[in-house]
Amino acid sequence: MLGSEDPVFDDRIDSLWRLLCPGTTGLDDPRVNPLAELAPSLGALPCRRVLVAVAEKDRLRESDRAYYEALRRSGWEGEALLLESEGEQHVFHLHNPHSDKARAKLRTVVDFLTAE
Repeated sequence: MLGSEDPVFDDRIDSLWRLLCPGTTGLDDPRVNPLAELAPSLGALPCRRVLVAVAEKDRLRESDRAYYEALRRSGWEGEALLLESEGEQHVFHLHNPHSDKARAKLRTVVDFLTAE
């Protein structure tokens, strides 16, 4: 299941997802969880590169890392890059966009997007 080790947080996210997408199966819906049982194979991704950004203190860190590892094991032939920001929370770059770590993350994203 997509989520964290915090059941209260997971319930809030699940409720939000159900509000945004009536009829969903919740956090295991393939539209939000690429590792769900009924999700399409990651090996069939049509892109050639993927950047997965995680923050060390993010509640979704383990789910994000699991996605990265599943992608690498899927047979997908593209390039996957894991960017992990140490000591940071979820969306830290939005809360403090001028911090050194936020700038470093942005630089990595820009470099990734502009690489040939």
